[in-house]
Amino acid sequence: MGQESIIQHLPQEITINILSRLPIKTIITCKLVCKSWLELLETREFVDFHLSKSLPGLIVFKTTRSSKILEFFELNDEPNLEHHNVHYNPVTEFDHDLFLSRSTCIQGSANGLLFLREVNAQPNVLHICNPITREFIELESQEKFVYSYPTIVTYGFGVSRTTGQYKVVRVFHECTRDDNTNELLGIPKSECHVYTLGTRSWRKIAHDHAKLEYSCRSTGAFSNGNLHWRRWLGDLYVLSGCLCICDNASEDEIVIWLMREYGDDKSWTKEYVISKRPDFAGECYEVVRPMKVFGDGDVLMAWDDYFLFYYSERDKVVRSIDMFGSFGSIDSFLHKPSFFSLTNFPMENAVSF
Repeated sequence: MGQESIIQHLPQEITINILSRLPIKTIITCKLVCKSWLELLETREFVDFHLSKSLPGLIVFKTTRSSKILEFFELNDEPNLEHHNVHYNPVTEFDHDLFLSRSTCIQGSANGLLFLREVNAQPNVLHICNPITREFIELESQEKFVYSYPTIVTYGFGVSRTTGQYKVVRVFHECTRDDNTNELLGIPKSECHVYTLGTRSWRKIAHDHAKLEYSCRSTGAFSNGNLHWRRWLGDLYVLSGCLCICDNASEDEIVIWLMREYGDDKSWTKEYVISKRPDFAGECYEVVRPMKVFGDGDVLMAWDDYFLFYYSERDKVVRSIDMFGSFGSIDSFLHKPSFFSLTNFPMENAVSF
């Protein structure tokens, strides 16, 4: 019996198990082998099983004066690999001006889908994208939702623990500030809107106004089925499954805190203290974003939108990653790849590119 016959006679669940463990590029190639494999790789059973085994990779937006390029890299977590193979060929790459502009930024990633926001457009232009299936959806806009300073608008993107639905959350704060000092005087009005993918509509959520009185402009961090924001200035992240705060206020060091027990304020732990290299130019308080802890203890981090770097917990050294050339800015995000098709939302207009 030939190899092809052996594979054809394997139970479907075993074939799915085998194929789901292959690299993304190899799975895409497998779709071209035969019609039966194509049909199998597009079943919900394969998509769900692959997502459950999928390891996070790195999404990178590279911006120049004339273009915006999106790339996805698989991250190799085997120990003792220089740079963990993050600096080689991307799995997918595209420069697509149909929905990417120079003001487009990543606002979230959940279960294989990216949430993108064009920040300079009024009202904001919002997209959901799957870079692996090369599909995107433009969310239905609210024409009346136009705002200006000092109004604060923040977004978050996640998946409901109870229904499995993908949701975009928008929190709107109407602020009053002192004309001379710009000090925040109050937040007389707050609103929360939710867009559930597949409904093509926003709905306003009833809430306790006092719980939404905060002045943070950062993107919501999705963890344990919930979205989280800091009450005041600064960003929340997720590192190794824990909520994370990165303190870059010192001229000499960066401090990373983790909430070791979800929901327990007393479990915040000072996890890393990183000495800054003299050649790491940049002002204190600039955003330093921890993204991934590798098996050997290395931490992959981003310094604002300038560059990526590693911190070795074992050697206590920092090394930069020179892999993107002379691009104007680099927006990076940890992203779990998926073959989930946006055509599963029949009410949305999914576009392939």
